[in-house]
Amino acid sequence: MKKQDKILRKIAKENNITIGQAEEIFHLFIQMIATTISDPDKKTEGLYDETKFKNIHIDNFGKFKLNKRNFRHANYCLEKKKNED
Repeated sequence: MKKQDKILRKIAKENNITIGQAEEIFHLFIQMIATTISDPDKKTEGLYDETKFKNIHIDNFGKFKLNKRNFRHANYCLEKKKNED
C-alpha cells in the first residue's frame, strides 16, 4: 500500500487536487472495473457466453481479460451439473 499511496500523492500534487480527491477517484476507478468484470448477465442458455466478457485495457495500469482455461472449466462444470439433473 505504501507504493500506491506514494503514486496517489504524486498524482494529486501534479493535478492540484487533494489526496482525498485522488483516493476517491481511484476507488471509483476500481469500482468501475469490478462492476464491468462482474456483470451478472453473462450466461446464454445456462452457459457462460464468451462474447459477453469484455477485455479492459488501461494504459500504464494493466489489462483485464478473460482467462480461457477458467472459462472452459466453468462451462464444463455447468454442463456436468445440467446433465446430472
